[in-house]
Amino acid sequence: MSKNAGISELLRKKAARRRRLARLSFEEKIEIVRRLQELSLSIKNSRAENGRARRVRKSATNR
Repeated sequence: MSKNAGISELLRKKAARRRRLARLSFEEKIEIVRRLQELSLSIKNSRAENGRARRVRKSATNR
């Protein structure tokens, strides 16, 4: 598979995923966001427990 063919396949799959997500009901989309928030909080808490809390550069907060 050439590099361009690989990129084309990736873009095709990305477009298909976007179409699939667009067809979801509002409630299903909210549920996805809720699960992502829970996952994010879980990762954040895990890092804090391990003393590896990520420091955010000041410049990154101004984006």
